[in-house]
Amino acid sequence: MEPEILLKLRFLSDLTPGPEGFPLFLLTDIVEGDPPRYRSRLALFDGTLRLLTQEEAKKPRYAHPYIYFLRRVGEVQELFRLDVRGGEAERVTETPGVLDFALGPTGEVVYLALKEALKPGSPRVYEGWPFKFDGRGLLPEGKVALYALREGRQELLLDRYPAPKEMVFAPEGLYLVMPEDIRAQAEGQDTLYLLREGALEKVYGGFGPIFALEWSPEGLFFLGHAFERGGGTEARLYHLRGGEARVILEGSLQNSLNSDLRHGAHPQGPRWGGDGVYVVRTEEGRGRLYRVGLGGEAEALSAGGSVLSFALTERGLFLLTEDFTRPARLEGPLGTFDPNEGLSLPLAEPVYTEWKSPQGHRVPGWVLLPEGEGPHPVILYIHGGPHTAFGQAPILEFQLFRQAGYAVAFANPRGSTGYGQDFALLEGAWGERDEEDLLGFLDHVLAHFPLDPARVGVAGGSYGGYMVNWLTARHPERFRAAVTDRSICNWLSFFGASDIGPRFTFLELLAKPWERPEVLWEKSPLRLVHRVRTPTLVVHSEQDHRCPIDQGETWYTALLHLGVKTRFFRVPEEGHELSRSGRPDRRMARLKAYLDWWRENL
Repeated sequence: MEPEILLKLRFLSDLTPGPEGFPLFLLTDIVEGDPPRYRSRLALFDGTLRLLTQEEAKKPRYAHPYIYFLRRVGEVQELFRLDVRGGEAERVTETPGVLDFALGPTGEVVYLALKEALKPGSPRVYEGWPFKFDGRGLLPEGKVALYALREGRQELLLDRYPAPKEMVFAPEGLYLVMPEDIRAQAEGQDTLYLLREGALEKVYGGFGPIFALEWSPEGLFFLGHAFERGGGTEARLYHLRGGEARVILEGSLQNSLNSDLRHGAHPQGPRWGGDGVYVVRTEEGRGRLYRVGLGGEAEALSAGGSVLSFALTERGLFLLTEDFTRPARLEGPLGTFDPNEGLSLPLAEPVYTEWKSPQGHRVPGWVLLPEGEGPHPVILYIHGGPHTAFGQAPILEFQLFRQAGYAVAFANPRGSTGYGQDFALLEGAWGERDEEDLLGFLDHVLAHFPLDPARVGVAGGSYGGYMVNWLTARHPERFRAAVTDRSICNWLSFFGASDIGPRFTFLELLAKPWERPEVLWEKSPLRLVHRVRTPTLVVHSEQDHRCPIDQGETWYTALLHLGVKTRFFRVPEEGHELSRSGRPDRRMARLKAYLDWWRENL
């Protein structure tokens, strides 16, 4: 198996109820060419696959008799609809760009759109923050408004900054999530509003993020928290009724497992089902679907593998599930649809193991072993976040390493999700609690599996890249080779250059440059770069606004000037999501760069 296997894979996403209760979704494949490109088409499953479009579609939503979706027209997205009774898809908006939309129960359509076209290369003026976002670039501050589509005409509903982020219809009006002002936006404090008869009423919030709105006959449900435990604060499921918002479930809500074999969006609730509200929760390396009653009673619903997304229709419950050895497939009362059925995809099952720490907590993880008796060279791979997790989700990258003869050890150290609120916290102790857990786990697998302790590599992306930098600087003789991908090496520059810099830096390290700069420098791998001896491949994308490219540039430059063997794999026109949704040829080139580095140095 080589990286080119990516070109043969197909992906399911955007699962939602469709006509006659059939599941509606996007089927994405890769069209080969120069360059290859993704093609996402509208599809239904009624026991067999029914493709509804041959052209691009995004964010499908159904309201009889139409399926609405977004499609690119030139350089912008517009809203389209497809009449399920027959005919071609028709364009229903003509704007400088539609960002999102919502459908009402009786055919109402509202959408967020740019008020004016943004000229490429023109100066931008900002008074708020953030002013850029990964995957989107510079944001159109003050140039977004909310419109209704009435009798084919655009009607302005709301024009304010900060603009709405989410919206859902209810009998009493349109619920909107947006920060109260630019200070609240900078602090990540959302407020829930009700837009009713042209008037805007504040309903709840002003404390932290609010997202995933769902209206039901029993009231409004949403997720949120107030950063009470810093960056590792777990979400709460709220039920709003009669002006009161009650918490009915807490935990690692939504699926936070790492995978590089997904494409598109995967709604994970809350969704009302008549007998309760359904939501996905990450637990012990698995995405589990829960049904939650109004009194807070929660029942985990059985499903094979890990639940990535779901849809409730009059025909029953439909799931997208995945596990270590297969990408998402559709399961439900009409049978199973596996978009990769018949494709030879030799993905192996890893072996579960865990390290018991001296403090008493356990560090769960897995080892993916290549063929043969060993001892095998091994790569310690560190996930991003840090508040995500490894688990029952496929990672092509690991499987390619295994095929090339390398074992992969991957764990969920403290800071990871799915093991309780306390486990998810680092409380400023980056490079301390996590280092102890990762190295303890590494020693454990070296002692219990046929691995070569003289041939140990380390790799990771984002937070994982930060830890690669940190570990190779703190333990210069421990690793024979390293790959640091979209990493952080300098918190002081990250603070102002990242699209999440100020908030993330304070929530994770409890410090600001003008208050405790010594903390940010103490936690910066750049402070210790002179200790690094490990041959290191630096991977970074030029349009990464999450971990800006100056982080990779700085680490590479320092290593080069210190005489450490290094190489810079720099990717144009890509952002933080290169490994998961970047252009296919660039994704394959990245994987080949990794494999070449291991062959040369490990």
